[in-house]
Amino acid sequence: MKKFKTIIILLTTVLTSLISFGQETERSKITEKEARVILQESLSDATSHNVIGLKPLLVKEEKAIDFAERVLWDIYGKKNIEIQKPYNVFLIDEYWFLSGTLPKEMIGGTFTIIIDSRNYRVIRLTHSR
Repeated sequence: MKKFKTIIILLTTVLTSLISFGQETERSKITEKEARVILQESLSDATSHNVIGLKPLLVKEEKAIDFAERVLWDIYGKKNIEIQKPYNVFLIDEYWFLSGTLPKEMIGGTFTIIIDSRNYRVIRLTHSR
């Protein structure tokens, strides 16, 4: 009898798990039209609720490097940027300043990117030749 109860409990648990497995719960979604309204409100009213600008968002050096690399790789190519390691990285007055390095005997240029730590805005992006 004890084995029978254990088997029933086990089967009930397994069946319940199988029934609920893979079923997506309903989620609240917005439409593109609603998203456009929110976007327009955000662009026209800087005083609306927004954490951007209240304090730095990009505070860790490794995150600044990761963000910069993603931008730089899209523009200059991963290989071109990777050979400029190690990077010069400085946090100056809430701006990340990053630039590439090259061996002294190597001909070529390096990137410079300046990122606002408060909003991830790229202030400057150049590559010397």
